[in-house]
Amino acid sequence: MKIKKGMGSFGQSVWGRVLFGMLLIGLFFVGIPILGQSDVPEKPNSLRVFIRYDGGTAVAELSWHDYSDNELGFEILRSDNGGEFQVVGTVGVNTHRYNDKIGKYATGAYGFKVRSFNEVGRSESSNTVSIFL
Repeated sequence: MKIKKGMGSFGQSVWGRVLFGMLLIGLFFVGIPILGQSDVPEKPNSLRVFIRYDGGTAVAELSWHDYSDNELGFEILRSDNGGEFQVVGTVGVNTHRYNDKIGKYATGAYGFKVRSFNEVGRSESSNTVSIFL
């Protein structure tokens, strides 16, 4: 029986070439971002807030424009009485609204802003809107 040299080494046999091709394709789809996913999403814009009361609970109704096409969702941030902004909620992709139940008989100044996010990072924050209860 005669054995050809090199037939058993990776990349020279048919199966080796198939596996090598599959490896390259896998690296392309897993290792290289596709369709602009190497960038953080665009920031949301034109944030607006309206206040309503549900019983004694103040509810801030937020709405914004989504100018991004690669976000995974949005983070809603609130500042209570001039404090640091904290994330108070998240919503999914292509969402343009969020209702923040501030609390019963809440008083004081509240600021809001929104930012989009994806697997690369977070966008800049939107404009800041404020209310006083």
